[in-house]
Order: sequence, then structure tokens, then C-alpha cells
Amino acid sequence: MITVQDILEIPDLSLKLLAGSKSTSNPVRWVHIAEVPDPTKWLKGGELLLTTGYGMGGAHDKQVAFLKRLIDHNLSGLGIGTGFSLEKVPEAIIKVAEQYNFPVFEVPYNVPFIAITEAVSSKIVNEQYSLLQRSLAVHEKLTTIVLEEKGLEAILATLSALVGCSAVLFDFHGLVLCETAYRRKVHSELIADLWRQISDRRATRQNFAIGLEGASSSVQVFPVVASHRIGAFLAVVKDSGDFSDYDRIILHHVVTVTALELVKKKAVAETEKRLAGDFFDELIASDLYEEEIARRLAFFGLDPEAEHLIMLVDIDDVKRLPGAVADRDETAVQDVKERLHWAVDEFLAKREALFISASRSDSVVVLVRPGKGGEAETLVLAEELQASVAQMLPEISVSIGLGRPHKSLVDLRQSYYEASYAIRIRKLKGGDGLIASFGDLGSYGLLLGLQDTLSLQVFYDSVLGKLHEYDEQNSSDLVKSLACFLEANGHWGEAAERLYVHRHTLRYRMKRVEEITTRDLGSSQDRMEFWLALKARELIDQSTKKQKGPREA
Repeated sequence: MITVQDILEIPDLSLKLLAGSKSTSNPVRWVHIAEVPDPTKWLKGGELLLTTGYGMGGAHDKQVAFLKRLIDHNLSGLGIGTGFSLEKVPEAIIKVAEQYNFPVFEVPYNVPFIAITEAVSSKIVNEQYSLLQRSLAVHEKLTTIVLEEKGLEAILATLSALVGCSAVLFDFHGLVLCETAYRRKVHSELIADLWRQISDRRATRQNFAIGLEGASSSVQVFPVVASHRIGAFLAVVKDSGDFSDYDRIILHHVVTVTALELVKKKAVAETEKRLAGDFFDELIASDLYEEEIARRLAFFGLDPEAEHLIMLVDIDDVKRLPGAVADRDETAVQDVKERLHWAVDEFLAKREALFISASRSDSVVVLVRPGKGGEAETLVLAEELQASVAQMLPEISVSIGLGRPHKSLVDLRQSYYEASYAIRIRKLKGGDGLIASFGDLGSYGLLLGLQDTLSLQVFYDSVLGKLHEYDEQNSSDLVKSLACFLEANGHWGEAAERLYVHRHTLRYRMKRVEEITTRDLGSSQDRMEFWLALKARELIDQSTKKQKGPREA
């Protein structure tokens, strides 16, 4: 950036400043020569005007009006060549210029204007070339960081060192992804204030001009666009002073490579989620033998020889999510599920827990190593996780189910069912925001934990045997209808929709279920036994599939 002061200091020009010494730091965009009464018609602002005074007029009031037009048009300064129409710069010009802090200097008769324009042009070209070279060096440095996979921390640390600033990278929902500082770290209160101001402007994508109370330095916020959408916000707080042109070039490069890094991290994360999801699907379906489970755990960085348990983080009621019922906005619901998965991963990563996770329906399933403190420590972990999710996602409520730790790899599937059953049984009794474990299964834990096919079959027949027999003889779907009704937690409309039948049809079927089984669906005890019998049937079917082997099944 060339300033008026830089021009005054050009050797051999002998330019003499007459007024406006406090504003010689004005940047000069270009130099223009004019000898007309109103040169502003051809000026855009930011120029330094050179004139011999022919267009200024001889009267003092015309000279003052000429100068004020230049000041109002936001020019950088005025150079007046003497020895032509003016022997010296008029006192009226000097007086008004000093009053408005507008730089005015004298150009001696022996100094041609072209000498000034050539010198300024050379300075501008050289500065731009230097700025371009420095910009390329920054680009190469940041590209190397990305190629060497040093991550967001290294990118923002480079930004802080080059610009002399603190930097905070927020995701779209306000979670801090990365934070670096040069000399002064941004306090947590200021970070919270930053996000409040960003979130106020986020929905309408307004100009992100932000100020921090108590911060004397400049603040800049840049939306980071990845995959055609804003994926993050980079907030930069200068340690002192304003951002220079060079600083802004660095910031532009940093925003670009940050977007690339976020796209790369997203692709890696999606691949890992898909592999983890496939693993859980096959584990729960009993499609994996012990050797394959061990190989998969080792691939995810877990010890196949250690004990593990399953933790389920279950959204209490998806239909209560904002927009889920009124707008049928599946995208909004999916966004909440993804954020829940991220929140769970973020919490466990900060706790340095060894785990893998995946989304399944309305839950996040986590395979994690239990702590040395046993069940008590695991319950504390679940409580802290629930509190963390409530803080990150206050719009939803989650319940957490805990299975027992198992060292035998083929029993990990059992830990999943223990966690799932524990949540369902607690919810049959009513309530949200629960933490349930194997101990909550009570007397039913033994039945569902043993997975003895004969015992399960006896229990199933005692509860649903007559209903099953009725379906076979009459080609009806009473067992399936009962399952849908219970899965929908007794919501008639939701269950009827799943079955593609009218509510009255479903009510008739449930009445027949009560008549055939001589049980009452209004009784929580009978509904619990119905549900357990249905799950026992699932375990019987899965056990049969396991005995046949994957090829025969």
C-alpha cells in the first residue's frame, strides 16, 4: 500500500508538505493530473491529484470550492506545481487543507509531474510484485501442511504466526473445531460472544462484521464454504492494529485450505462411519465369526483381547424434533441425528476413550472399553455423556442404554440387546432422559441373557403361542400388528401408518389380540411380556440362522 508519506519521501523530488501532516498515511490508489475546474468527474476516490492551478481559478472562494470538492470525493491528497499559474500555493488552500487534515504539498517548478507518476507507478508495481511473491510463499506453505496431513491445528497456527492473531474455527452449529493464538488467547467468554454474533447473522448470511467488547484490535469472520454449503466459520482477532492487505491475502488462502481440509475430513469420516455401520450391522445379525470380529476390532484400533460393552444413545421421540411433525422435514431430522453422532464422538474423544460408533435408526451405537472402576464408572460416563449432549443439543432428549462388558467377541451382540432391552423396558414404564443398564431388566434379564433356544421358545409359546397359531390357521397378521403397535409405543396413528391400514382396523386387531391371549394391552405388565416374547422370537430366529451358517441361511 502506497501512502502520501511514501511519495513525499521519494528521493530527488524535493516535495514540500504544506498542510495535512496528520493524514499523510492516506493510501494512494493512483496518481492523476488535471487542469479543469471539476476533475472529480473522472476520479473514483483514493487518487493523488497533481495540478498547476489553472483549473482552480484566481479567486480565493473558487480555490476553496475546488479543494472542498476534492476532499468530499475522498481523494488522498493534492500536489500543486508552482511557477506556472501560481508562484506559490495560496494561503486559503493551505488554511482549509489544514482545517480538514487534507495533505497538500508543493511540487517545485523543476520537477515534472511525469517524474512523480513514474516513481509512484514503479512503487505500486514493485509492491504488488512483492505482495504476489509473499502470497505464493504462503500458498505453498499452507499447501504443504494439507499434503502432509498436519490438520486444522497446523493451518490455524500458521495463520496466527503470520498475521499475529488469535483464531477460532466454529462448525456450523457453534462447536469449536480448533483454536490457536499468537500472543493473546481469546477467553471463553469472548468466544461465546463471537458465536452469539455469528449465529445472529448466520441464517440470513449477512455481512459478518463483528466487534468484541473490550477488544481494541480488529475482528474478522469468514464463512468457510465446503461442498456448496457453509461448513464452518473462521473468526480471527488481530493482536493489535488493523488487518493489512498482506493479512487479507493470508486469510483468503487460509479459508481456502480450511475448506479443503474440512472436505477431506468429511470424506474420511463418512468412510469410517460406513465401515463402522457395516460392522455393527453384521455383528448384531450374527454374520461374523470370532476371528473376523477380532480382525475388525484391530482395524479400528481396538484390542480384541480386552473386554468391551455396547452403549446405545437413543433419541427419545423423533417426532418431537423441531419441524419433524409439522413440516415432515426429513433433512432437518437427519441433520439432528448427524449432530448427535458428532456430539457423542466428540465427548468420548475428549475423554480419550477407545471406541467405535455408528448411527442406527434413531440411536447412536457405541462399542467402548469399560473403565477400571467397573459398572459404577460406566454409569458415571453415561451420565456425563447425557449432560454433554443436553448442552450441545438442547432441542432433543436422549436415553442411554448400557449392556454388560463381554470378553468373548461373539457375545458383543448380546451386549447390544441388553442395552436395547434395558431402554425399552424402562420406557414401557414411562419417562424420557433415562439411563438404563442390564440391572433394569430384572427377572427378564436372565431369560433374554441366556439365549437358550428352548427356554425362549417356551416363553414365546406361553405368551404368544395361541396368537401365532391363530395367524397360521387364518392367514392373518395379528402378531405383526401387535409388534408394530408396541414398536410405536402405543401410538395408533403411527402403528396404522406402518401397517398401511386404517386406525379402526388396527383397533379391531388389537381387540382380537386381547381376546385370543386373554391379556390386557392397557396393562404395562402384559405389554412388557408381549414385547419380550416378540424379542425372544427374534433371538430364536437369529440363533437358528447362526447354527445354519451364513451360506445355508
